[in-house]
Amino acid sequence: MTLKTISKLVLASTVGLMSQAVLADRADAEANLHKLNLPEGFHIDVYAEVEGARQMALGQSTGTVFVGTRGNNVFAVVDKNKDRKAEKVVNILDDLKVGNGVAMHQGNLYVAEQNRIARYAAPGFDLTLPFKQMREVIYDKLPDKAHHGWRYIAFGPDNKLYVTVGAPCNICNPEGIEASIIRMNADGSEAEIYAKGIRNSVGMDFQPDTGDLYFTDNNVDMMGDDTPPGELNAAPEAGMHFGFPFYAGGKAQHPDWKDKKVPQKVTFPVQEFQAHTASLGLKFYTGDMFPADYKGDAIIAQHGSWNRTSPVGYQLMRVTFDDNHQVTGQEVFIDGWLQNGEAWGRPTDVLQLSDGSLLISDDYNDVIYRVSYGDDKAAKVATSRSNSQTISGLVMPESAIAAPDGRVFITEIGEFGKAGDGKVTVIDKDGQKSTLATGLNDPKGIDLWNNELYIADVDHVVKVDMDGKVNVIADKKALPGKPVFLNDVEIDGNGTIYVSDSGTDEGENAGIYQITQAGKISEILNTNSAIKRPNGLLMDGNDTLLVADFGTGDLYRTSISSGKTEALNKGFGGADGLVRDSKGYLYVSDWQNGKVWQLVEPKATPQLISEDFVSAADIALSADGQSILVPDMKAGKLISLPIQ
Repeated sequence: MTLKTISKLVLASTVGLMSQAVLADRADAEANLHKLNLPEGFHIDVYAEVEGARQMALGQSTGTVFVGTRGNNVFAVVDKNKDRKAEKVVNILDDLKVGNGVAMHQGNLYVAEQNRIARYAAPGFDLTLPFKQMREVIYDKLPDKAHHGWRYIAFGPDNKLYVTVGAPCNICNPEGIEASIIRMNADGSEAEIYAKGIRNSVGMDFQPDTGDLYFTDNNVDMMGDDTPPGELNAAPEAGMHFGFPFYAGGKAQHPDWKDKKVPQKVTFPVQEFQAHTASLGLKFYTGDMFPADYKGDAIIAQHGSWNRTSPVGYQLMRVTFDDNHQVTGQEVFIDGWLQNGEAWGRPTDVLQLSDGSLLISDDYNDVIYRVSYGDDKAAKVATSRSNSQTISGLVMPESAIAAPDGRVFITEIGEFGKAGDGKVTVIDKDGQKSTLATGLNDPKGIDLWNNELYIADVDHVVKVDMDGKVNVIADKKALPGKPVFLNDVEIDGNGTIYVSDSGTDEGENAGIYQITQAGKISEILNTNSAIKRPNGLLMDGNDTLLVADFGTGDLYRTSISSGKTEALNKGFGGADGLVRDSKGYLYVSDWQNGKVWQLVEPKATPQLISEDFVSAADIALSADGQSILVPDMKAGKLISLPIQ
């Protein structure tokens, strides 16, 4: 392929919504990667091929990247095996009117079109859902004008949705919400103008320590090669005005507006950029992969000029900040997409992955790049190994718990209904199996407290010490109800034990028991509750339990003291295990369908992170917090599912 000339760039910019697939492809981009200039120790690769890739949003820790375009489409990009290269790109929406803006919030995908914003339930890998039918329009009052009609959206630390609304012109007197950034609640209510006088921002992010909004702004064209400057602005509070149209960019004024009165005090940029470089996507770096001095700095994609004699931009810029979060300067981070006055790539947006690497979208080459630092080859090998970590040869493994030292304890049922063949197995840090305790019946839920294991075993509860000695702490007769199918075990910070009883298939004799360390036993939930078959338990505060209902697939919150129960979520099939990670994300296993779900919080839209199990039983968090331990009961395996 030959490099495209700037005249073609002008054509692409003028047409705007045209597909750029005819201009370049992944092979072209990969062939040109050697032309890019990166700081020492950094690497860049093509992550995925996505037609017209612009704004990107990360679906929590699932690895799914949602990608907006200036066309009709939104794509989902999946790196399911976490090898740092996407193996699947799915067109989940194809009927949009400039679907540029994408954001994720509490398990929901938000898409901003030219004229409206919609919310979609977006489970991570379940990309066969009818997204069009799931569309919930939350705001439909965006100016339906093509000029600067591509929106950029982001959720702030206040859980409000921020939306850029460009001016419908090169320079003019804006009306209503034009030339502003607006914000609204997550359901679209209480929309308001947050900042005014912004010609066309297509990038924003929130400073991670202060929560202040920063945004780029593309300024007035046709004023000469070097006027006006591009902008990086800070808007720490609502009501600020950033100059347009009274200022064309920075402190430069357009001849038609220089004598007109500015309605309020103008806030000028915290950093100016070379004119016409077209700064778009912006992200503050918060990861640990890059050298430490990058943390807190902003990485900005400069899309490149179209109305300048000599083209400029087509690069990534780094804006540096001091310890007081003040701008100290700027420098080129990566360049080389412009060669001898001809451009072969146009960066559009920046997204940080959970491993600290960056994704860069390029709507000229229809690709997404991944920028990494250090020995990424070794990291890929390690990640691939961790993804496939499996302990086989287990007999009906039902529940697992990880000790702080890295050991994992697993209950094995053996032959279901056969007394005495159940056991507790230990997996050491090297993956070696050994037997800790035998002679159990059908051991299920397991938890660890004060270096002792507590296990639900059909109709009684036992305690197992680290020497394998088994003691019954609550037998069938001591339990207030009629124990039928004791299932999960959860222990609070005081050592109080909670045991679910799933009862019969019809939910008879179901309930939840409480056992104190002093041996007092009580029933906090009985068969008359709203929960048909209580299974997974998870402490949710001092007096509250989350409860997974195996019978209905619903998720509940139950008060321990009052027994009051609140329905939170649904759709988990044979809901089994519950666990939280260090970020506060909730995970739910589905024994019946072999799935594991992730939720930002209990009422959020569940995201499917894996459906590769035969029967995902009672899950646990690994000692290092990097994986979910999944006993696949019918497959006879314990599988480590990475979540970072």
